[in-house]
Amino acid sequence: MPTDSAGLSPDAVALADIRRSPRTSTDTRASRRGRRVLRSSGTHPGFRRDVQGLRALAVVLVLLYHVWPEALPGGFIGVDVFFVISGYLIVGSLVRELRSTSTIALAPFYARRIRRLLPAAATVVLSTLGATVLLFPEGRWQGVARDAAAASLNVQNWNQAFSTTSYAGATAAVSPLQHYWSLSVEEQFYLVVPVLLLGAAAAVRAMGLRAGIPAAALAVICGISVLSFVHSVQFSMSAPDLAYFFTTTRIWELGLGGILALATAGRSVQLRLSIASGWAGILLISAGAIGLSTAMPFPGWVALVPTAGAALCILAGRAADAAVPWISAVWWQSLRPVTYLGDISYSLYLWHWPVTVFTVHFLGHGPDLVAGAAIISTSVLLAALSTRFIEKPFRRFQGKAGSVGRHGAERVTHRPVYALAAVLIAVPVAVAAVPYGVVQQKINNLTKEYDSGSYPGATAFDSSNPATVPEGQPLRPAPAAAMADMPSLDEACTVYDPAETPYAECMFGDPGGAKAIVLVGDSHAAQFVAPLDAIARDGGYRLYVLTRNGCPFNAEPLHSDTYTYALCPSQNLETVKDILEIEPELVVTSAMRPASYDHALGWTWDSPRSAVDGYLEVLEPLEQAGIHIGVIADIPYPTFSVPDCVLEKDSIDDCNVQRPDAIGATDPLVEAAMRLNNSRQVDLTDYFCDDQRCPAVVGNVLAYRDNHITNTFARTLVLPLRKGLGF
Repeated sequence: MPTDSAGLSPDAVALADIRRSPRTSTDTRASRRGRRVLRSSGTHPGFRRDVQGLRALAVVLVLLYHVWPEALPGGFIGVDVFFVISGYLIVGSLVRELRSTSTIALAPFYARRIRRLLPAAATVVLSTLGATVLLFPEGRWQGVARDAAAASLNVQNWNQAFSTTSYAGATAAVSPLQHYWSLSVEEQFYLVVPVLLLGAAAAVRAMGLRAGIPAAALAVICGISVLSFVHSVQFSMSAPDLAYFFTTTRIWELGLGGILALATAGRSVQLRLSIASGWAGILLISAGAIGLSTAMPFPGWVALVPTAGAALCILAGRAADAAVPWISAVWWQSLRPVTYLGDISYSLYLWHWPVTVFTVHFLGHGPDLVAGAAIISTSVLLAALSTRFIEKPFRRFQGKAGSVGRHGAERVTHRPVYALAAVLIAVPVAVAAVPYGVVQQKINNLTKEYDSGSYPGATAFDSSNPATVPEGQPLRPAPAAAMADMPSLDEACTVYDPAETPYAECMFGDPGGAKAIVLVGDSHAAQFVAPLDAIARDGGYRLYVLTRNGCPFNAEPLHSDTYTYALCPSQNLETVKDILEIEPELVVTSAMRPASYDHALGWTWDSPRSAVDGYLEVLEPLEQAGIHIGVIADIPYPTFSVPDCVLEKDSIDDCNVQRPDAIGATDPLVEAAMRLNNSRQVDLTDYFCDDQRCPAVVGNVLAYRDNHITNTFARTLVLPLRKGLGF
């Protein structure tokens, strides 16, 4: 993300040591414009236009990637360019201060960051909350409110990391505040690095080597960067979804900029090297934007492409002016139209993503050329206004004069700035609590008793004895609360790990029952806990729920474009041992179809045959042990958010799914069950759909919360499941 040292901000001191080499006689051949541009790009002790131009390139890459991702699949690397720029400017500034004063004035440092970053960030958060309430259905309010709080507290990267690893998070609609993750990474970095640098300086002074402070600082930055890079490479291969957002995998990118600042302090580079490195840097960044994609294990070693490019571009600016200025990339980066985008890059980064998300929501699809141009124009306009009327005025907001120091100098207190920070953090969090609370009240109503006769749900489609559906009843659950209407299960039983959780901790039904049922599979199996629990209680069965979100009961691994989920089948094979130890009369399982996994998560098996064989590998040992197998065919799958549709459309009928589209392709789990001798297959499709359509609401009950059924609807499936499973 854009750093806090744009333009002539208080942190422009980060460039104070940059000097140009003396001019050569060949400079007389340069055009006046060329001399003017290049002088402003480097000779000013506190400002480098070429760095502003590099910021412009970075934010344009991010903007184009978010608007037209297919056109620029690697445009997300603009964030990595920003990280290198930030490390170069801020770490360099901190070490110069440490070298000259033997300390780092933390209060002024953080006060500058507050003035530079928080006002615009808080403005966008508040604006996004307002737009969310006005434009989004209530079902999305809590998610955005949670993101607003995380963004305000600078923990959005952790919020995004752990929400995307959950099945619900992975399939949820994208957040308009997701992009604040990169701001959080930077602020967490700058909470730690000044302390580490102070520690290094103290150690050097204790050894009587004050002149060694820069070297000690360089050693510290190199040390944490190397550790972070090694960790990033390993973690990006094993858990790419987490690694992308972790601060620990990004430290080395900021550190690279800091290393460059410290290694080149007070030095210039030869003109030929400057020209070569400048264009090489642009080439690397461009190649990354075109050739990289989210299918790669990122950041890891792949992030070396954009970060090395950014470092080369920064290095290129440390040379004397070229006789023919336009042959240098620095000259092009320093042109005023380019640097203006760099000046507004921070606000442009903040505004462009909410504008994009709300536009896509309004359109119902990704932006075409016209809509994309409108997004870009609107974002630039908002960024220009935000820079002019929010960023710049608050940069001039100063602390108050305090007491007089020992040498007669007037001390400055930064309390007003920190008070401002408290307000700019607290207000968005407090405002976010309002829409969050509105939805939470509706969620709380889920636990209230209701007349089941008014909400027959699936039994309204019972072909032999359809229940009467009373008219005029409000929907249950309320669409805004649908996402929270899920089975009440301990997390350990939804991510069951035989090595970590004793199966006795996931027992439901009749605790004293002499017989047992085991439910295994992914979250599409876990959604049947409520009706199976009722069946088990009525029949005197213990019910063991050994389910794992995103993990069908299969011995063959699913995989994405970048990662094979090998842990799932290995845990399933261990679960087979647990089941054999339990000795149940019946094992019940269900799972998403391959087409549904591909749509929801981008996961697939190698082939349809491998999926069937994988199911047989875990089910056959159970059948051979005399255990009955009950397979529930996957439910009709909606490809859109049914609760959001119900909230937004004038007619609920607009949210129906055509039956052939909902059922989808062959279910390999059912195919595997048909090859067994001791199994039952239960198809509930007729309880969701009539001959032509699968309604969003069945028997006054909202059927879906996302691609899962609501728990309220699941409770109405007791009779069909009891009959289908042979109880």
